[in-house]
Amino acid sequence: MNPKRVFRAVLLVVAIGLVYTLSPLTVWFAIGIVPVVLLGTRGLDSDERRWVIGILVVAIALRLLVIAGLFLATDHSQVPFGSFFGDEEYFIKRSLWLRNLALGFPLHRFDLEYAFEPHGSSRYVYLLALIQMLVGPSPYGLHLLGVFFYTFAVLLLYRLIRTTFGRAPAFFGLAVLLFLPSLFAWSVSVLKEPLFMLAGALSLTLAVKLIRVSSPQSRGWALVGIITLAAALEGIRRNGAAFGLAGVLVGLTIGFFVMHPRFLLAAVVATPILLGAVLSSPDVQLKTYVAVQSAARQHWGMVVVSRGYPYQLLDERFYPDLNEISSLQFGETLRFLARAVVTYVTVPLPWMAQSRAALAYLPEQIAWYALAALAFVGVLFAFRYDALVAGLLVGQTLVVAAAVAFTSGNVGTLVRHRGLALPYIVWLSGVGVCELLAALRRSHPAPPFIPLTSSLPDVRST
Repeated sequence: MNPKRVFRAVLLVVAIGLVYTLSPLTVWFAIGIVPVVLLGTRGLDSDERRWVIGILVVAIALRLLVIAGLFLATDHSQVPFGSFFGDEEYFIKRSLWLRNLALGFPLHRFDLEYAFEPHGSSRYVYLLALIQMLVGPSPYGLHLLGVFFYTFAVLLLYRLIRTTFGRAPAFFGLAVLLFLPSLFAWSVSVLKEPLFMLAGALSLTLAVKLIRVSSPQSRGWALVGIITLAAALEGIRRNGAAFGLAGVLVGLTIGFFVMHPRFLLAAVVATPILLGAVLSSPDVQLKTYVAVQSAARQHWGMVVVSRGYPYQLLDERFYPDLNEISSLQFGETLRFLARAVVTYVTVPLPWMAQSRAALAYLPEQIAWYALAALAFVGVLFAFRYDALVAGLLVGQTLVVAAAVAFTSGNVGTLVRHRGLALPYIVWLSGVGVCELLAALRRSHPAPPFIPLTSSLPDVRST
């Protein structure tokens, strides 16, 4: 036996043991992320594999440095742990209270009350508590959980897009999702968004398998997986199951009609007729009106009650008194819905920045405008390449965007929740970029290559 190898193995074991003592989740993160990256790059040619692994290593390393920086920058004599956002601090504290309660440690009565407070209740907190029951209190290690979920989700979507739209759009989307500042920020946080994104990516992948696999058994397992993920989404976020299933159903419906143009034409003709017939029912009208009022009330609360920088979707007369929303008229409803759609894309307007944070966000807002415009171009071509996947991306985008656009009224909240749609939009933007570059290349072809010797006289002809 080689003594050098034994010595290196011993050093490695000691190093792993030391790291595990300081941060058990760091070791488990390394054990989990390596196979995820290897599986995500399996089957790629050597050059592409090298590029993808390189960008992944850089992205993961930067996230680890940010988490380490949070630990070093925190004054632990003043606070028990540091956090990037107020919400994640609450998640960590609440999970620690639940962990201590499960292990029989004494709790202050106020902590016990807050641990089971209905506001902000989520099974995600119980997941954090369970992990800390297994490895011990890990207020910083929990950030690695978000990095793992986010990287896993991005690679799932990358593999799917690469096999349908091609390498270039897939690599474009991979780079954007890994390094766009706002997505980078919540990918290192202890928030629900990374896990929500992973569940959405898994649902989209299973929906493609549900349609394309030929085995009834495989289709059955895919359907079970979609339903299970919907149940998990309900635990992560209120109404998550409805939005998760709606995104899949809307996406499959869009893909079906695009793949069958005759049915699409019939649907275009029949949809106004069916909507008119359905909305003519007083019960449906009442339920629709109640749903719009509910969204308007949530928006009102975001504008009037919540902190931050608000924006208005309703007419001015509604904001002094919440009860005025009960008198919402048809024209006012249409203006509310139209403003919600436009505002979802345009806010925050660059010339209306009200803080240093808004000014710092300005470059990404310009990037968001570009991504939205490119996605509009790309979706037209994406349906030609793969109508099913394009329909699922559009369906997920529409459902996630609708859940935010009609209820939000705070700029910071809108920006954060708009990130839930970006993982689906950027792939369409990638298709748009590639198609525009291809069109530019066709309109400006490179001059033909003429060898230098062609200008010399042919001595053989003399």
